[in-house]
This record gives sequence, C-alpha cells and structure tokens, in this order.
Amino acid sequence: MNKERLINTLLVLGVFIGISLALFSSIRDTNFDDSRDWAARVGGAEISKEKYLLQLDGLNSDKRVPLNKEDKAFVLERMIEEELLIQRAKDLGLFSTNTMIRGTIVQQMINMVISENSLDIVSNSELESFYKENKGFFTNADRLRLKQIYFSEEKGTALERAENFYLELIQGKKADQIDAEGDKSALEIPDTLMTLAKVREYIGPSLMQVAKMLQPGEFTAPKKVIGGYKIIILLERRDASPPKFEFIRERVKSEYQKRKDDQALRDYLNKLKKRYEIDRNSEI
Repeated sequence: MNKERLINTLLVLGVFIGISLALFSSIRDTNFDDSRDWAARVGGAEISKEKYLLQLDGLNSDKRVPLNKEDKAFVLERMIEEELLIQRAKDLGLFSTNTMIRGTIVQQMINMVISENSLDIVSNSELESFYKENKGFFTNADRLRLKQIYFSEEKGTALERAENFYLELIQGKKADQIDAEGDKSALEIPDTLMTLAKVREYIGPSLMQVAKMLQPGEFTAPKKVIGGYKIIILLERRDASPPKFEFIRERVKSEYQKRKDDQALRDYLNKLKKRYEIDRNSEI
C-alpha cells in the first residue's frame, strides 16, 4: 500500500510539475567535467546553469522587487526536488510502465524533433511548386460514383465479415469477384455520378468526407454505422476546377509544413533504429 501511495504521489507531482520540460530541457544526463556550467548535480544528472538562470528570469519578471538570496535558493531547491522525483520515477520503472508518462514523453520528443522546422522560412516559390505537384490534393471532388458494401449486425459477425471483405480487397480482388456481397441497406446507392450533396444523403456526412478524398479504385476500411459496418469503394470521380494558389496559400503552407514535419520525424526515427540495437521476436 505504501508503495502504491508513493507511486501515486510521484505521478501527481512528477508529471505535472514538469516532467516533459525537465526531461528534455532543464535537466540532461551528461559526463561530469570541470566547466561548472551546472547549477546542481543530483545523482547522475546535472541541472544546467542556463536553465536555472532562465527560471530566475521568469520569476524575476513576475516580481516587483529584485530577487534576493532566499528566492534564488528556493528556485534551485524546487528544481532539485523535481529531479529527485523524476529519478525516483525512473527507478520505479514508471517511464516504461505508466501509459500517461510514456505518452507525455513521446509527445515531447515528437515536438522536439519537429520544432526546428517551424523556424525555417518557406519561400513563396517553394509553396507554389508544392501546390503544382499536389494540385489534385487541393482540388475538391465535384461528383462521385461509388459503391457501398453493408454488413448488418442483425446477421451477426458483421465486423468479422467486413474485415474479411476488406482483406480480400487489399489482396487485389475486385468487389464483384468476392462472394460475400454484404447485406441490403436501407438506401441503395444508384450507379451514377452524384453531387457531394446527393452522396451525403445516401451515406451521411462523415462517410462523404472520407469518400471525397479517395481516388478511383480506392476503398475505405470498415466504418461503423448505425446497425452495422460499411465499406465505401470509389468507382469514378469528377473534380471541380483547381483553386487558384493565391486563394488557398495558407492551406498550402499548412499542408507543406505538416508533410515536412512528418518527414523530419520519420528521418529521426530511422536514425534511432540504426543507432540502437533492436531485436524483434520472430514468433509473433
């Protein structure tokens, strides 16, 4: 019980005091040297003098009078206590077993990896080139012809049947080559090009938003709907005229930055996979 109480205390204090900040900025594991660029040492970690001074600056800006010796000592003690909690949490294995802490760490690492991209200045010519290469992505579908495969829960095993159908589609079979054709739906979709408004009437707004992003021949994974599951297969699409770049520049910039961030994270993870030894269980 005492160990459980200690773990709960560490969760409340260690995480919310600043595990994400302390782990990646204020405190860093390092080899000790004589440069004295640290404010304190706690076990095998250093609290950097730079971060300590930043904490003092932050506190000083909130006070009307200059910080005194007691104020500075108070700040350092809080940072030391924070590090003690973090090291104790590490000793208890919370970094590897607690999903909340792991999630916080993973998110902070992702933010750290992609943060450098936000500092880059993107030229207008880069955005225009990106737009031209991905014009189809920024062009809305005007009309769609699609097919839905419906699996009713009334017959049971709806999700299993839908997943089996989806797997066969992935393996390259055409919908009309698969024996399990699904069940009757309350609204049968006509085999013709329809406006997005009409598509919405047949499959609803959520599935319509998914369908308009598909290319002919593509299909969705099983989607939960009232009474069962649906797989949407796009047969044909007619696109509206591409929007002018100057009208959607911010949207283009946002997508450009997103893809750049995704690539930066992927490159970083690939480097980590080469740096650390990884053993994969061949039996699973």
